[in-house]
Amino acid sequence: MRDLLPFLRLYRQHWLSLSLGLLLALVTLVAGMGLLSLSGWFLSAAAVAGLAIASRDTFNYMTPAGGVRFFSIIRTASRWGERVVSHDATFRVLTRLRVWFWQKLSPLQTSALAGFRQADLLNRLVADIDAMDHVYLRLITPIGAALLSCAGLVFFLSFFDSQLALTLGAILLLGMIALPLVFYFAGRKPGQALIAEKSSLRTRLVDYLDGQAELQMFAAAPKALDELQQAEQALIRAQARMARVSGLANASVQLLSGWTLTLMLWLAGHGVGGALPDPITALMVFATLASFEALLPLAGAFQHLSTSLTSARRLNEILQEAKAPDWGDEQQPAHDGSLRITDLHFAYPGNPQPVLRGCSLRLQAGEKLALLGQTGCGKSTLMGLLTREWNPQAGEILLGGKPLTSYSEAALRTSFSVVSQRVHLFAATLRDNLKLAAPEADDARLIKVLEQVGLGTLLEDDSGLEDDAGLDAWLGDGGRPLSGGERRRIGIARALLHDAPLWLLDEPTEGLDSQTEREIMALLFRLGAERTLLLISHRLIGLEQMDRIALMEEGQIRLCAPHAELLADDYYRSLHQRLAPI
Repeated sequence: MRDLLPFLRLYRQHWLSLSLGLLLALVTLVAGMGLLSLSGWFLSAAAVAGLAIASRDTFNYMTPAGGVRFFSIIRTASRWGERVVSHDATFRVLTRLRVWFWQKLSPLQTSALAGFRQADLLNRLVADIDAMDHVYLRLITPIGAALLSCAGLVFFLSFFDSQLALTLGAILLLGMIALPLVFYFAGRKPGQALIAEKSSLRTRLVDYLDGQAELQMFAAAPKALDELQQAEQALIRAQARMARVSGLANASVQLLSGWTLTLMLWLAGHGVGGALPDPITALMVFATLASFEALLPLAGAFQHLSTSLTSARRLNEILQEAKAPDWGDEQQPAHDGSLRITDLHFAYPGNPQPVLRGCSLRLQAGEKLALLGQTGCGKSTLMGLLTREWNPQAGEILLGGKPLTSYSEAALRTSFSVVSQRVHLFAATLRDNLKLAAPEADDARLIKVLEQVGLGTLLEDDSGLEDDAGLDAWLGDGGRPLSGGERRRIGIARALLHDAPLWLLDEPTEGLDSQTEREIMALLFRLGAERTLLLISHRLIGLEQMDRIALMEEGQIRLCAPHAELLADDYYRSLHQRLAPI
């Protein structure tokens, strides 16, 4: 249960709606008990009154009938209200849990999450947090409502016969203790297996979808699909085992209900409270039957407790193992975009082969520098060190004349903008996607930036975007209606809105045709004229406009000079002849 404590603390933020849901669940159970008990007594009393001529005309049929209708209406209304309130409260709690968990993940470096696959992280963020709904819907609410309603029922029955009331109360208490314990242990391994198989299937499915190009290229798609189907069958088997436990739990409650009903009928058959058998006997029997409506969800609640505990444990693994980097105390962002990289050494965890071997580079404020090199030479690794996704094993990075590690997270993120080849667009409006870079920006500024990057057509009615036009246009998941060039332009628009002195351009034109690539490069040079630009690329379009070009080989800067001077180098000249656009 210790694993659930960090998540239970967040429930206090929604205590009012959660308490209201519990109250409505209690009212539903009490109304159900009252309905069945009163109905049993009313039918029996009416039958007895009908047999006697003296009481047939004097028996009050209206008040009990009104009570039955009252309990029926209250039970229906409270059941509906409980479903609405409790599920709304649960969704709010899950939303808060997901935001809270994301806030814990977002400051983490890539190195802190290196031991977790992206598909597994996604599964934990979605499926494992969803499993937390069992805690409130199937554990807290049923237990609280069952204890209070059964205690109230026993107290009510004690006015008629204390011995029968205590007998029923003892059986209910025993059932509330024994059944949950039995079915918690019975459902523990199936619940753990269910979470594990769900995670395995989701991870394999994401890998299968993401790796379609490679799978098709190497003719490995049939094998991957077969493994995916095997994972699906394993999940079905785990679900079947859990279903059998659920069936056994329900059968056990029904069996206990039948035995208790028989016992109470036998004990009350000779009369209740020392009196001769009368309609109160029926009230006792029907009240016993109604009491097990409260007991029925408890076995299933603890059966699924292992699922929630396993999910909480998986979430805590990330929070405990993934530690946030040590940010500095400098709250002010860099006043300029100057960079000084001195003797950087870096190797990925678990890989003894170093990626950077004494890499050194200097970039003046306002300078435009291109970093070229073959795949695997360390360009992207250097970018990861600049953004503090990783920390170097040796060497120093100065940004604006101050060590990179001296900046707080907010100050560092404010000091640079990253424009990459993968511009992620969320399933939201154009406005929402732009305001990620500047939440305080008004519509006028957003429109101006869109026009600056050549996306003014997106504001028109015939732009081709879904739903409304303008800033309210819906982009869809990944920006499906947009072309690759338009997505890159939105990335540049975000950089403009962020308004940082340093732009880190990580192959921003990769995958584009030559014409679009030229347009994007011209746009970057024009809009970034007053900013420091570090362009990482293996292409040569527009590089003659850079102040300097650095050639990286095997984790080191081999040459760094203007384009005209580098043409004197045989390696760069041959590279330029092979890769220069026609």
